[in-house]
Amino acid sequence: MSNEKKQTVLITGGNRGIGLAIGRRFGQEGYRVVILDLPAEPGAAAAALTTDTGGAYYCCDITRKARVDEVIADVLGTFGFVDVLVNNAGVLKWTSFIDTTEEEFDLQFNVNVKGIYFVSQPIVRSMIARGRGNIINMGSMGGKDGAAIQTVYCASKAAVIQLTKVMAKELGPHNIRVNSLCPGIIQTDIGNDAPMSADSWLVKTPLGRLGDPEDVAGVAYFLASDDAKYMTGQAINVTGGMMTF
Repeated sequence: MSNEKKQTVLITGGNRGIGLAIGRRFGQEGYRVVILDLPAEPGAAAAALTTDTGGAYYCCDITRKARVDEVIADVLGTFGFVDVLVNNAGVLKWTSFIDTTEEEFDLQFNVNVKGIYFVSQPIVRSMIARGRGNIINMGSMGGKDGAAIQTVYCASKAAVIQLTKVMAKELGPHNIRVNSLCPGIIQTDIGNDAPMSADSWLVKTPLGRLGDPEDVAGVAYFLASDDAKYMTGQAINVTGGMMTF
């Protein structure tokens, strides 16, 4: 695929974990990969991915709207468009309801919800002008069925699922599809930092294993593909069977 004809995927939080795996999958499918994340410089894997696909890496705090607007303007000015937006960046604080601080509350809602909202806005304007687009928001099974010591995280992910549904209804007439992914326990830094043991999760998983980032990446690519062209407003579980609604 020539550079001119390449489609572009923009992934927030794509420097590692699920975001990096999603970037790799899209890169394998011929996409130009653009990553937004917090480190001033990308990790080696993210740097290689963006270079090899003709994309770019941007240091961007997605909770700062002014910085987001600046970065997205540069992305659109450089590449002309974003075909697929993957709002993957997220943060989880393992804190009980009574012990959660205001700072922990604000951080999780700012990254998990506000970040999606204001990264999406300028890209959606561009998608409307082109008459097409695809957005994938990262929810969680916790957004469907809350869990102890994840109070704010679960509330924020429930907001992501609802935001996805409303975006899908508003943007469908512009040929823009919006879906969310709801992973279960995935073997990333967030999942591995859980205060409970892996065995306690395994007994709840019909498939008998925890998820890998690649398990989520495959579903993300499916949602962006024409195979899912009649799907929008959905919250798709990737939980090994732990969540069935």
